[in-house]
Amino acid sequence: MPILVLIAALSIVALGFMSGCVSIVVGVIGPAADRLVTVTFAVSIMILTVVLGISIAWHAWRATQGYSSGAFQPRSIWLLGLGFVLALGTGQLILLLGLLPEITFPLLHVAAAVLPALFIVALVGRGLGGTSSWRDVVLQIGSGAFVSGPLAFALEAVTIMGLVITVLIGVVLRPGGQEMIQKMLTYLNDPALLQDPTALTSVFMSPILVAAMFAVLAGLIPLIEEAVKTVGVGLMAYRQPTLSQAFLWGLAGGAGFSLVESLLNTAGSVDSWAQVMLLRVGAMLLHCLTGALMGLAWHDVLTKRRWRYALGLYSASVAIHGTWNALTGALALISFRALGTNLAGGQEILAGAGAVAILGLLAALTGAMAFALRALTLSVRKRSPAPIPSELQPAQPLAEMGPSGGHVA
Repeated sequence: MPILVLIAALSIVALGFMSGCVSIVVGVIGPAADRLVTVTFAVSIMILTVVLGISIAWHAWRATQGYSSGAFQPRSIWLLGLGFVLALGTGQLILLLGLLPEITFPLLHVAAAVLPALFIVALVGRGLGGTSSWRDVVLQIGSGAFVSGPLAFALEAVTIMGLVITVLIGVVLRPGGQEMIQKMLTYLNDPALLQDPTALTSVFMSPILVAAMFAVLAGLIPLIEEAVKTVGVGLMAYRQPTLSQAFLWGLAGGAGFSLVESLLNTAGSVDSWAQVMLLRVGAMLLHCLTGALMGLAWHDVLTKRRWRYALGLYSASVAIHGTWNALTGALALISFRALGTNLAGGQEILAGAGAVAILGLLAALTGAMAFALRALTLSVRKRSPAPIPSELQPAQPLAEMGPSGGHVA
């Protein structure tokens, strides 16, 4: 098993490095207007795959050599928070002043997108008292990023495509349905439409499309992502994880999943980068919390066969995720409408008040999630007072290990 993980990790490193290099070259020689976004996206892919892939490969190689892994009890956690604040402030300053952003900004974007999730994992791991190992946490972060992330995105794409095809078939089978679709395609293919914000708003703000958007954001996406986000815990079910291990593994899987979203989904938001990254802090906390809940669900299923409790935890994760997505979707909808139409004075004030209210609700939800994660961490630690297992003790030096990993007399 460690050999397979080692091969997979090295493959991820090689593919990520090559694709990142190619994308950087394409961005540099491409249109100047798209250069910053393309280079930032490429650097994000490269660092995610290379750094995380090498970390996984390192732990897999040590496992093949018979080394144990030390207990996960990070120190100087505050440096991660300080690094995020510095990266956020410096990155926004570079964008405002135009200080060679193609060179200076991408690394700061990566730091701002990664450090909050690592801070949450480190804080919870410290709070649990080191009941899991560095190797397990790194593997679960990698699973969330490289297994759960692509799996969720693929399932979402297939499901949405299936729904669209089903709707189109239903429309075609109705009297006059083919003519309706033809008119819609002709309308959307009109180049003038793309240059007319008011026309775009009238199309995309139709009640049917808005309802469909919220159904996908607040319903379909949470159902899929919460089902697959912690698949890494299931892959390590043979280890029979303890309560605290399953909790931390699920949280680490959620953190890995959030890394992919934070790095790639925000690379193009240079016009409002700092605000978007601050919102992503709440989203990362969301994925960590729901990942931890799903870790507890896995524990209920694996150790006690309590499917009802697991289903309840899954439902809670979906509800939290769906609420967050509904609020962010509403905020995006207000912003889109304000940009696409000329609002009157009263309407503009109302739209601004609505945006402020939604931001307040998102801030309140972020605080509630932080409180819930803290309470869950204390509860899990109280219910898991077991000492650190022997295999979690610091690894022995190679000179003290026999060829098969045993101690030399």
